[in-house]
Amino acid sequence: MIEVNAGDMFTVDFQATPATGYQWSVAGVPAGVEFLSDSFTPAGNSAAVPATGTHTFHFLAARPGTVELRFVLKRSWEATSLDERAIQVNVTE
Repeated sequence: MIEVNAGDMFTVDFQATPATGYQWSVAGVPAGVEFLSDSFTPAGNSAAVPATGTHTFHFLAARPGTVELRFVLKRSWEATSLDERAIQVNVTE
């Protein structure tokens, strides 16, 4: 569980290998949290194929409450996901 104050930004990180075609994406952002952006940071030698690294999602905790963020790991052209994750976020005043 992530603990954060209302009005603060926070991140969620996943290990990723985007060269395989599998990408993490946000599957659900409930009211009270705002999705801001995402970024990828290569690990070590960025020229390595398939490049591995960290996929970081940036959020704003808009108002107090406990919410669940959902993420999926899938290829954009496939209907089913390889992995799914749920992260609980507790936003306090």
